[in-house]
Amino acid sequence: MNKTKISETIKKELFSAETDKVLAAINTLKEKGNKDYLPILFELMLTDNDAQIEKELQKLLGTIKDKETIPVFINALQEDKYKSIRKKVLTVCWQNGLDYSEYIEVFVNLIISEEWETAFEAFTVIENMEHFPSPEVMKPLKLKVAGALKVATDQRAYLLEEFLKLST
Repeated sequence: MNKTKISETIKKELFSAETDKVLAAINTLKEKGNKDYLPILFELMLTDNDAQIEKELQKLLGTIKDKETIPVFINALQEDKYKSIRKKVLTVCWQNGLDYSEYIEVFVNLIISEEWETAFEAFTVIENMEHFPSPEVMKPLKLKVAGALKVATDQRAYLLEEFLKLST
């Protein structure tokens, strides 16, 4: 994604009733997009259930390499209005391979609080981190996870235990 202004034409085409127009707009964003389009793409994920469009959106979001997009992804993971697409957003977070280690607490919280599949995707982001934050940052997270383990189901307990293994 490059640094350009948002094109109202592309924005309009993304929400077109015609699948071909939507797909063409997504393809245009592969070349001419920027981080400002991400909230628009998340909105499209909320509203569009077309399998082909969803596949292309996932492909586009999974290939983003711009570090400036990280806070936008994190914001989407934390906003209630995107709760229904949280699992999909987490999937593209581990696919795009950006360094989310600064936001590890967001992913830990999702492991603790979300349903199994979403928690698993959050764990996968953590598992794919190349490095973890400092021990000072990790200590309270480990304590939080240890507390969550006391009341966790078997599946969630597995993820939490694996997190503790990874973070030592």
